[in-house]
Amino acid sequence: MTLHPDIDEQAQGWFVRLNGADASEAEWLAFQDWLEADDAHRLAYDRVEQLWIELDEVPATVLPANEDFAEARPRRRLNWLYPAVGIAAAVALAVGVWPMFMAGEAVTYTTDDAPRTVQLADGSTIHMNRHSDLSVRMKPGRREVMLADGEAAFDVAHDAQRPFVITADRHSVQVLGTAFNVVSHADRFSVSVERGVVAVTPAEGQPPLRLTAGQKVEQVGNAAVVRSRVDPAGASAWRNGVLVYRNASLDQVGDDLSRYFGKPVTVSASARDVRFTGVLRVGDEAIMLEQLRELAPVQVSRSPDRVDLTGRDGR
Repeated sequence: MTLHPDIDEQAQGWFVRLNGADASEAEWLAFQDWLEADDAHRLAYDRVEQLWIELDEVPATVLPANEDFAEARPRRRLNWLYPAVGIAAAVALAVGVWPMFMAGEAVTYTTDDAPRTVQLADGSTIHMNRHSDLSVRMKPGRREVMLADGEAAFDVAHDAQRPFVITADRHSVQVLGTAFNVVSHADRFSVSVERGVVAVTPAEGQPPLRLTAGQKVEQVGNAAVVRSRVDPAGASAWRNGVLVYRNASLDQVGDDLSRYFGKPVTVSASARDVRFTGVLRVGDEAIMLEQLRELAPVQVSRSPDRVDLTGRDGR
């Protein structure tokens, strides 16, 4: 393990500041810039987080002789971070191994024809849309969610010691304490931020993007990432029983409807050029398709196993 004294000291400083109750959004943004500047910064910060977790495992005989240390709450123990990090590192190197922690078991949640709200032990809340599938794993230094398919709105409890990371296919979202919405279905991925800040890596090999309230990124397949503005209050409008579109492609509308109906919704070549602005009230299949037919220049053909959307000329 290669140590970089200057970078390690910077990482320790960030850890102390971000664990303060008054850590501001500006500090979080500056911290994200620092993390992205060099891989060595990320590795150094990971070491600080890991060592902080391991402090509870270090024998009391090697810690500073001060009864306040043993009984202090985690926030007060930050005063001991710098000497304790050095002590913990020395102990770990002396025995030749880092303490191993058993990761929490993954818990899977699914929805069918109705949404579901999941309350996590850390105080975070996940609102799952229809026909969605995700799993949650709570580790000592990291909270992980894998969104296998569907849509979910997250309201994440801030915890600088345990990053909240969501993976969805090739994409990842790292949370800095916020509320946001994620869609991952077929080859479409999007993140819309309602409150706070998130760092989004749209796909492997692409640089992370920082999003704040009212911003959205979307990627379809291997196409370029599209960044846009959204109404923060409408980032997860589906929770209020509506789907809101502003100049959306009919392909996007079709993808959303396929998740609600639980079957493919195909869009003809001519209808792919149709742009849709409007609000669809969530209901059963017949009601939602009738609304779409009234608001957009499309024809609808239904069968038990699929829905086809074509242009008004039938092509």
